[in-house]
Amino acid sequence: MNKQKFKLIAAVCSGTLISGCATMEQSAGLATLGCAGVGILTGVLTNNAAIGAGSSAGCLALAAIGIYSYHTSQTRTVQQDQQLYGYAAPVNSTEVKFRNATASPETVKAGDTVKLVLDYSVMAPTGTQNVDITESMVLKHDGKVMKTFPDRPIKRPLGGSSAEVDLPTPAKMPPGTYVIEYKVQAGTSYDIRPVVFVVGT
Repeated sequence: MNKQKFKLIAAVCSGTLISGCATMEQSAGLATLGCAGVGILTGVLTNNAAIGAGSSAGCLALAAIGIYSYHTSQTRTVQQDQQLYGYAAPVNSTEVKFRNATASPETVKAGDTVKLVLDYSVMAPTGTQNVDITESMVLKHDGKVMKTFPDRPIKRPLGGSSAEVDLPTPAKMPPGTYVIEYKVQAGTSYDIRPVVFVVGT
């Protein structure tokens, strides 16, 4: 590898490290720059500009995911939740726990919409009416984080709660298996549930 190629790779890698420390407001622009870097780096390493351009396009498609519809509701009262899952009341501290998480359909074509349906319990000591919850999502592909969505703070009543997310996939989303890691957190209590879907060819 000649010195010119080495300098280019160093510059791209440096840009990638900087983007990892970016604030959420900067993430969209830096994601685009990072994707361009991925394409350049791939082209240099393979000595093939066409392959590099393809890598950049696929990365940009993943970075474009960000607009989705979201619906939330209470699905069970405290009493129904306790009867269904058998925990004793009252609890001593605030807790959140996933009960179920699905993706439908499990296999889609690029450009289709994936519906995520998530169900979790909110528990808190006697006298608590609502709990401040933070919901967050991370998209992973081949074990790598491809997209971190903005956190969604919300007040939840005690009992069972659901979140439904309609997530459109980009028309140029590369085929493969993807994982959405959905996290709910209340204070120091949190739970994470992975949801898997496949983008076919």
